[in-house]
Amino acid sequence: MNEPQKPKLEKEDLYISAISEEESDLEEKDVKTLRKEVETKAKEAINWYIKRKKVKATGSKLLRISAILLILIGGLSPILQGVEWLQLQDCQYGYIALALAATCIILDKFMGLSSSWMRYMTTAMRLQKALADFQTDWVLMWAEVSNDTPTTAQQKKLLRRIKDFRLKIVTEIEQETQIWTHEFQSNLALLESVAKTQQDNRQPGILDLTVTNGKLTEQGLTVLIDGFTVAHTQGERLQIGHILPGQHDVMAHGIIDGQKLQVTGVVNMTAGATVELKLALPYGSDE
Repeated sequence: MNEPQKPKLEKEDLYISAISEEESDLEEKDVKTLRKEVETKAKEAINWYIKRKKVKATGSKLLRISAILLILIGGLSPILQGVEWLQLQDCQYGYIALALAATCIILDKFMGLSSSWMRYMTTAMRLQKALADFQTDWVLMWAEVSNDTPTTAQQKKLLRRIKDFRLKIVTEIEQETQIWTHEFQSNLALLESVAKTQQDNRQPGILDLTVTNGKLTEQGLTVLIDGFTVAHTQGERLQIGHILPGQHDVMAHGIIDGQKLQVTGVVNMTAGATVELKLALPYGSDE
């Protein structure tokens, strides 16, 4: 999304150079000199956009082609896993390929490569059209000048045409910059929104666990989540915090009458919520 480095000419220079002279300055110079200056500034602006367009286009094409190939690989994954001699039955590269494809598209979006490419190309074409119109009008107006010496009225007409052309250059650059600024701000807001959403979706929740017969255990009840011991209690009910959203395996075990008993279950945790899970140790009438 950031503007690239410009070794010779900055976009700000294009804008400033196009508006640096007042109308009084125009009248102090020969119209031919002014014509050459304004054409030079227009060509500099056109060349700047064309050069930057090539950089953006290369990056955009690279990311888009990569995304297409990765999507193709991800789509072929189930088929290739069915080919026994490839030995890809347990390979999860298809999911990885699809995730990488999504990453390429997101990078293109937030870096503004495709949008900048199209915006630069459009602005360059508009400036080229404005330059062509100016050159054509100049030839037609100069054809009315006798002995290469314009009258006062003709000189004012030529100066007005130069002024209009310069304002056209300024307007095109300003509009393109405003679009870039709006796009940058929108992408930044979207990035912040996505980051906040991801953060909200990853907020840990609380497991409200009830284990029937848990209070009968001789040495207490031990609770494991995803194979890790997280709690030990003497009762039947407890709350376990800081559990990430998603599906988790829950196991509780204890000793009753010298017999080691255990029970397992699955819980789907919701971000920032308290989720209830009821289990029962297989003892007595509950066996």
